[in-house]
Amino acid sequence: MNRIHQPRAEVAEAGRAAILGAVEAAPDFIAGRDLVGPAFEFARGVYSGPGLEPGAEIGHPLAVAAIVDGAGFGDDAVAAALLHDIVEDSGTSVDDVRSRFGPEIGGWVETLTEDVSIADYHERKDEHRNRVLAGGSVTASIYLADKLARTRAITAGDGLIDPDRLEHYWDTLELFAGRRPELPFLGELAEELPGLTPDEPSA
Repeated sequence: MNRIHQPRAEVAEAGRAAILGAVEAAPDFIAGRDLVGPAFEFARGVYSGPGLEPGAEIGHPLAVAAIVDGAGFGDDAVAAALLHDIVEDSGTSVDDVRSRFGPEIGGWVETLTEDVSIADYHERKDEHRNRVLAGGSVTASIYLADKLARTRAITAGDGLIDPDRLEHYWDTLELFAGRRPELPFLGELAEELPGLTPDEPSA
């Protein structure tokens, strides 16, 4: 009897583990949403595969999507938030995103992707900030949610941030608040950015 039932028990246990793993990996705000669910599954597949940039993982886009969802944005914006870094972080192309999720989400992801042909860090960030802001309220809000999620992640660690990145975050806040003060997340970012400390090299 044991020879017959033990494999079945192992299969059942493996099935339960797979289900539990999927539940743990998918936050509550994703469950049952036709557009957000596929975006999450696609992102999870990419971020668990090869060819990622160093340090890239799905936790950050999940945090950004949760912030966007919490502000009441629709499924299309939440899906775009899940995918906002996927081109920069992997071998995924904008065309891949567009073919899977349509031209609107693909266009937002393209706008949220830096122009790597601009070699200088400050010039690249300046071009991207202005392009994102010109792209409309959805891309601008996702961009701000990205900065807010990064700020919170850094604060939860040692609070130290590269000085150039910190300058970029402050420049983002100044630009967006000056031109689009009605955008969400500006208040939270203004409140939380001062908690970061530039990671200056020791003398």
